Amino acid sequence: MTVPVATPRVRRKYIFVATPGGIEVQGGMATMARYMITEWQKDNRQPEIKLLNTYGPSLGNIKTMPFYFAAGVVSIAANGLLRRIAVLHLHMAEYGSVLRKGLLARLGKLLGIPVVIHMHGAKFTTMWQTASPSRKAAMLGVLGDADAIVVLGQFWQQFLVEHLHQPASKIHIVANGVPDPGAKPVPANAPQNLNILFAGQVGERKGVGDLLQALGRPNLRELEWHLTIAGGGEIDRYRQLAQQLGIAERVTFLGWVDLDQVSRQMRTADIFVLPSYQEGLPMAIIEAMANALPVVSTPVGSIPDMIRDGETGLLVPAGDPAALSDALFRLLQSPEARAKIGAAARQLYLRDLTVSSMCDRLETIFNGLTPKKL
Repeated sequence: MTVPVATPRVRRKYIFVATPGGIEVQGGMATMARYMITEWQKDNRQPEIKLLNTYGPSLGNIKTMPFYFAAGVVSIAANGLLRRIAVLHLHMAEYGSVLRKGLLARLGKLLGIPVVIHMHGAKFTTMWQTASPSRKAAMLGVLGDADAIVVLGQFWQQFLVEHLHQPASKIHIVANGVPDPGAKPVPANAPQNLNILFAGQVGERKGVGDLLQALGRPNLRELEWHLTIAGGGEIDRYRQLAQQLGIAERVTFLGWVDLDQVSRQMRTADIFVLPSYQEGLPMAIIEAMANALPVVSTPVGSIPDMIRDGETGLLVPAGDPAALSDALFRLLQSPEARAKIGAAARQLYLRDLTVSSMCDRLETIFNGLTPKKL
């Protein structure tokens, strides 16, 4: 008589994705996580993803943050002890985010869970340069607990290797991705009043003052254009600046708008501009490229990975309104340049910046952290 042998039940494992505010708050990190999770589920990729909101429903509400963070710690600890976590994927910005994700990374290491730190912080370089020796040691400890570090582009990879002395083999470049909006409709007639779009937090870091100063220069005053600024922040301050420059009637401040509204603005824009001083890899630029918009931006963060000057966009030095004005003048004056640069930008998007390609790269990293395919 054959005695049946019980087959041990294999516990189902998940990728635990921790991000501040979940996927419904403002900001590129939440947007990237939303796109990733949606695509992962659509393609039925495995293991499934479990989302952890480690901050709460509002990134400005510090009162609720400890409760959400504590709940995330308990969830990781409980599921880690039950061996239900295949990979702990931690989305990290700068400052307080490093401390919180560092605690989660250490917990993951103690439980034997592969840890991936996904760096998004545009201000991480400033934080490192101004940190005390003890804080630098703490930051290095956080990165040391990671089995893999995901960065947004070559600038960040080089920064981690050269300044933080992280092993290059541990660092993986994964560009952000956005959904494909499809081919942009071609207007029946060339527009007489061209639409310039800015989308992002309205403030100094994004170069809003430089943009208004550039548009107020004599070479652009005589051309027909309208600027739309989509984003929350210091709107009153920059509305007053537009008034002082005599261009207020040509500038519309929309305030904060959701992703659907930004997408609609992209479809009707002719030029996208983001003259930032610090960046990771702006989702807005990728969406502009997906919409075949010529982009004017600055060579900061990982923007040069996407915007190749004169080919897929125009790059100007940060803090240089005159150069920004000249670049905008070039595009406003030349439909051929707008069309050629916009088409090249869309081709680069289709090749490297779709959500699917982003998920493919992440999936490869996750699979490489275990001896067999997850």
